Amino acid sequence: MPQADTMTDTKTGTVYRDTGHGAFTADDGTQRLPGWQVWVGADNFVRAFTDQSIRGPFLQVLIWTFVFAVLSVATTFVLGLFLAIVFNDPRMRSRKLYRVIMILPYAFPGFLSALVWAGMFNQDFGFINQVLFGGASIPWLQDPWLARAAILIVNLWLGFPYMFLVCTGAIQSIPDDIQEAGRVDGASVWQVFRHIKFPLLLVSVAPLLISSFAFNFNNFNLIYMLTGGGPRIADASINVGQTDILISMVYKVAFVGANRDYGLASAFSIIIFVLVALISYLSFRQTKVLEELN
Repeated sequence: MPQADTMTDTKTGTVYRDTGHGAFTADDGTQRLPGWQVWVGADNFVRAFTDQSIRGPFLQVLIWTFVFAVLSVATTFVLGLFLAIVFNDPRMRSRKLYRVIMILPYAFPGFLSALVWAGMFNQDFGFINQVLFGGASIPWLQDPWLARAAILIVNLWLGFPYMFLVCTGAIQSIPDDIQEAGRVDGASVWQVFRHIKFPLLLVSVAPLLISSFAFNFNNFNLIYMLTGGGPRIADASINVGQTDILISMVYKVAFVGANRDYGLASAFSIIIFVLVALISYLSFRQTKVLEELN
C-alpha cells in the first residue's frame, strides 16, 4: 500500500514495513530481499563493541588470534632455527639429503595438508588416536583447548620448513672471522651464538618474522580446513567458534548460515586491517632499532 508505505503478502496476509534498515521487514523480523542501500555510518562498529552477544565472542576470537599468531611464529622459528644450526654443522654427514627431507612439508599445498591432518585427528578412526594412543577416543577437534593445540601442532608442521630455510641462509651469511674472533677471546659456543650469531641473525630474519606474523594473523586455510572454526560458541549471536580467528570469523559472518551480515563483516575487516597495519608499523620500527644497534 503506497499510502501506508507497506507491502502485504496476499497469500499469508503478512505486512512488511520500511523499518529504516534497507528492506521491508515483518513484525517477526522476516525481510523481503533484496533491499536497498541505506546509510548506517558507524552503526556496525558500535554493534561490534557494545552488543554483548557480539562483543564477547569478538574479544575471545581477537585474543585467540593474537595468541595463535604469536605462538605460531615462535614455535616455527625456534624449531626452524634449531634444525638450521644442527644441519649446518660440517661434521654431519648427508646434510643435503636431510635438508631436502626437512622442506618436504613446505612442498605440499597447505590446505591439502590440513585436510590430511583433520583425518588423522579424527576422534573415532584417526591415526593419532588409533595408532599413537592405542585406540583412545580423544576429541581433538571437538574440545576447544585440544582443537587449539591441534591447530598449533599442524601449523608447526607446515611452518617450520620456511623458518628452517630462512635461518639456514641467515646463518651461512654470517662471516666466519667474526665467530672466530669470539672464540679467540675465550667465548664458549653458547656465548658465540648468544652474543654474535643470534643478534646478527635476528637483524636478517626480523622482517620475515613480521611477515610470518601477518600471514598467521590471517591464516584462513588452516583454520577452515582443519576445524572449520569449531566448536561453536553457544551464546554468540553471530556464527563463530572457539578456534575461529578474525579472518575466518569474518568469512562465516558474511557468507555462512542464514543470518549473513555483510555490514558487520565489513566492520570486522576494517578492524583487522588497522590491527595488522599498527602491529607491522611498530615491529618495523623495532627492526630499525636492531639494525642501528648492530
